Parts: sequence; C-alpha cells; structure tokens
Amino acid sequence: MRLVATEKAHQNRAMFDPWSVVHFATGLAAGLAEVDERVAIGAAIAWEFVEQDLERREIGQQLFETSGPEKVGNAIADVALFSAGYVLGRLWNRTARD
Repeated sequence: MRLVATEKAHQNRAMFDPWSVVHFATGLAAGLAEVDERVAIGAAIAWEFVEQDLERREIGQQLFETSGPEKVGNAIADVALFSAGYVLGRLWNRTARD
C-alpha cells in the first residue's frame, strides 16, 4: 500500500489521497459546530461502511470514478483524519472561553 496517492490511479490504494483533506475538513466543521462526539465519529465510521459497499458496486465505482473499494488503511486514515479535525475544532472553540 502506498502512503500517498500521487495520481488518480492510486486513489483508494494509498493511505492518503486528495479526499483525506475532505475528511479532515468535515471533522473540523463538525468540531466547530460542536456536533456531539458520538454522533460525529459514528457518522464518519458509518460513512466508511457505506462507501465500502458502494465502491463494490458498479454504480458506486461510477459515482466515485474508481475501480473498486478503498484499502482498509485508507478507510482507517479517513476516520483518523476526521477525528483529528473534530478535536481541533473543539479545541479552537475552547479558546473563546479561556
């Protein structure tokens, strides 16, 4: 497994790809909006299961322009980046209270 996708063909076969930024930013937005932690992280994990299912089907492969599901390492990195963004958003909000 590649560490970083450097071209479209590597997407889903690398731990980090351009979508990694989206996962981090979504987590950051959820943290800034103070979405309940269990709901936010639960939704991120649930999305990875939905994405895995979709990318095993032709319609999902067309939708995401990919040839198959992402590697487990990529899915784990997506949730970790979402979580990191979420924590950063919550920490940012706490600076207003200090």
